[in-house]
Amino acid sequence: MLHLSKMLFNSFTFMRGLSEFSATALFMVISCMGCSVRDQGASGNLISSLNYGLATVVVMHIFGFISGAHANPCVSVACCLLGYIGSNMMFVYIACQLAGAAFGYFMLLQMLPQGLIDSCKLGVCMVEPMNSLSSIQILSIEGFLTSVLILAWCALWDVRSGRFLDSVTLRMGCLVTVCNLAGGHLTGASMNPAKILIPTLFKGNPESVLLQLGGQMLASIIIPQLWLFAYTPSYRPLQIETPERHSSELYLSP
Repeated sequence: MLHLSKMLFNSFTFMRGLSEFSATALFMVISCMGCSVRDQGASGNLISSLNYGLATVVVMHIFGFISGAHANPCVSVACCLLGYIGSNMMFVYIACQLAGAAFGYFMLLQMLPQGLIDSCKLGVCMVEPMNSLSSIQILSIEGFLTSVLILAWCALWDVRSGRFLDSVTLRMGCLVTVCNLAGGHLTGASMNPAKILIPTLFKGNPESVLLQLGGQMLASIIIPQLWLFAYTPSYRPLQIETPERHSSELYLSP
């Protein structure tokens, strides 16, 4: 607890936390505006999917070099499990993301006309799975789509991808758009606990939300382990003894 309190008063930690707060707030405002338009039947799932993907591009471009612009608790959990941030920093990230999502959603409600808010069938930015889907199907679809997102982040963090970082924000935006197009009409394809949890606090179906959150969190835990054991090269110690030095020295080699 003392270590965590010291982190909170660290200017570098504060800057990263504020970045996650701002990124998630901005993401909620931009992406949920698209959802409110979709509820009006403007252009269906296409408009909101493009809006969702482009919102990802915006926050990654603005805040990516400060905190990574996770704007998603699942991404922060995966980042911690892969060892790129500590557990204390992960909790700071998640707290700031949830607070930022609440602030962004509140600001959105203030900006939208009351007539538009009232005309939304479920509520602004609310997603509801297709009625014909079973519980296991909802869990599986949301888990699968979130797994694709987490795999993309794992690839981005991997040091081997250092040569392929050009236009990475656009590529991540395209990936989010594709996932949303694929599953938006099925489960909503939020792939983000903050985006689905905050609107639910105002109005929603707790049962379906738990299924969506369950699939998302399972993906954020399982996929980093899969990446470490299946897609990360293993190294073994190699002993080399030179004529000058008879003692064995350890080197890492593939």
